Amino acid sequence: MDQYRVSLNTLNYTDLKEKSEIKHSGDIIFFDNGDLFGQSVIFKNKTFTCGKLIFENISNKEINIHFYNCTFNCELEFDTCTFEDLTFTSCDINSSVFVILNPNINYLTFRENTNDIRNVKTNNIKDGTIEINGGNINSIDIENIYFKKGKLIIINLDSIENCSIIRSTLNYVTISHCNFESNFEYIGNKNISRIDSAFFNHCKFNHSNFFGTTFNSDTKFSNCEFLSETKFESLESEIFTKIKFTDCEFFKSTIFNRALIHQLSFEKNVFIGQISLQETYFDIIKIDRTIFEKGAFFDDIQIKKIDNCDRRTIRTIKQELQKAENKIDFSRFRVYEFNAYRKDIRKKITEFKKDKNRFRHRKREPIQLKRDLFILNVSDIISEYGTDWKRAMKFTLITGLFWYCILYRYENSETLDFNNVNDFFVGAFRFFLVTDFHNPLIEESPKTYLTSGWSWLIFILGKIFIVFGIYEMIQSFRKFKA
Repeated sequence: MDQYRVSLNTLNYTDLKEKSEIKHSGDIIFFDNGDLFGQSVIFKNKTFTCGKLIFENISNKEINIHFYNCTFNCELEFDTCTFEDLTFTSCDINSSVFVILNPNINYLTFRENTNDIRNVKTNNIKDGTIEINGGNINSIDIENIYFKKGKLIIINLDSIENCSIIRSTLNYVTISHCNFESNFEYIGNKNISRIDSAFFNHCKFNHSNFFGTTFNSDTKFSNCEFLSETKFESLESEIFTKIKFTDCEFFKSTIFNRALIHQLSFEKNVFIGQISLQETYFDIIKIDRTIFEKGAFFDDIQIKKIDNCDRRTIRTIKQELQKAENKIDFSRFRVYEFNAYRKDIRKKITEFKKDKNRFRHRKREPIQLKRDLFILNVSDIISEYGTDWKRAMKFTLITGLFWYCILYRYENSETLDFNNVNDFFVGAFRFFLVTDFHNPLIEESPKTYLTSGWSWLIFILGKIFIVFGIYEMIQSFRKFKA
């Protein structure tokens, strides 16, 4: 393979520094350190055009390499190099491969040009992969990098002190098998594509902050450990953004306050510290086999598509609201849980009806489910499961007057005389006295009872409806009881 080798220590003495384009018609340009000691190498306004540009086995803990406003029209590889500082400022990377393999670097930086605030230029990735794989890096600082297409991959870093990825436009992100010992910041990032993903896998985070980020449409945290306080505050969400946590452990407090997320899923996680999801907005949320050891705060949570949430999730939120003594939101989710249960019952009954062998297995018919469905429907109609006193009062008045009118018509075969309207309403008032079982149509003393069996049947049915309506009305007021 055709190669062109250049020693970094010769750059000060050759015309290579003066060239605006470092070009080689062959496959590879090699850079090695030769006998370079304590020297900084700056590539400024350079264009690299070749098959592959390789920095290999450069070992100098004092060397700083800085690429400023450079263009890479080639694959770029740093293989087993030792630097103090490796920096890319306002570069255009047009290659499909950019690999930093097994480095020993104190500071790795991708940053924008801030010398002229009127003409700020970012690092631009046209269509390629930046991969940081293995080795030892003390600090990674990625600020305002722009991926039009391509991937950012950070993997196999056993020990890294600090990592910050800030105000960047990212499409596909993979951060896997990394140990962030001090700080991890993933702040204010966004994406430009609806079809993208982010994968955080087998990572250990100490202090981590994901403030104000718009996560990729398919974002997953799997088998991660969050050792200290974790912040997911004020997350922004595109319409299709899905964030899923699976088999993760959170040892300290976790904060999702004021997050705006299309779909959030917790599956088989353990929150040892408290978790706060206050003033959050979700289209859909799912919580399955997740433990909240010190409680979760769901105050003022809003779920747009609550009907698409499963009953297990709604029950979990309801239980945590009850523990926090948030009676108002608790009552709201109590209603959601009943509605979800009704939905599950209808689904099971529909599945039973579709069973071709249902007549051979009559014992499987969900009789109890049908009874539960009837009770839930009635409770929903009367007072929305004991939460709407106005609806309960309307039910009491309407059904009470309905049965009273039937009783009045049965006991008085003649048509209603408008001269006796006052007697009609006085009798209705006595009919609504649930403890009075005398004939409400007669004012004479001593009071008498009804004498017809049909009248008694109508009377008792009316009392039952009135008592049930009053009970539901009282329950509606009790939801605010301390």
